[in-house]
Amino acid sequence: MKPSEEADVIADHVFESESNLRITAKLGLAFPKVKERIVREFVQTLALELGSRLGKQWGIENSWTERPLRADCQIGLAKKPWLDKASIGLTCERTGPSFLLYFVWRASKHKLLAITDLKQSLDKRFSHGNHYSPPSGGDTLWWKYVDDHYRDWDNEDMLVTLWKKEEAVEYYAAHLVRICKIAGPFLDKICGK
Repeated sequence: MKPSEEADVIADHVFESESNLRITAKLGLAFPKVKERIVREFVQTLALELGSRLGKQWGIENSWTERPLRADCQIGLAKKPWLDKASIGLTCERTGPSFLLYFVWRASKHKLLAITDLKQSLDKRFSHGNHYSPPSGGDTLWWKYVDDHYRDWDNEDMLVTLWKKEEAVEYYAAHLVRICKIAGPFLDKICGK
């Protein structure tokens, strides 16, 4: 059954009685809180897993804990010597959260050769990505959307996957650790470690 057909069946059931309507209204009001909790708990678990896999030399920033459904939330990973100069991570372009992407970022423009080599290495050893230099400063050296199935956290299947945690934690952690292993040495050079 298609989601729109499921919604029609549910709507028909809702209007069978006042009690059904009241229950549905309460569920509707509670759903954003349920979704926030699923995302918050998932990202906290993912951050712990990343900390375990990457080790103590890496710091982890998690803005999803504070505002789980908003755009531009992220898990940012950075070696401590990089301070606020560079990070690797996972972020979302839209509320939901949706349009998730991996990124490698640096604060200011320098060492162009290392940057070109970094993008080429990620393109070859991980997956072809994009580059973005906003006029406001900073530089997204490389970014790539998450695979289709895992890209949007605002649908039933993905919310259940996040709630179960194991599969999704493994997927995101494995990809982020791989990106860190490829990009980390380049960012060490760029940030003057």
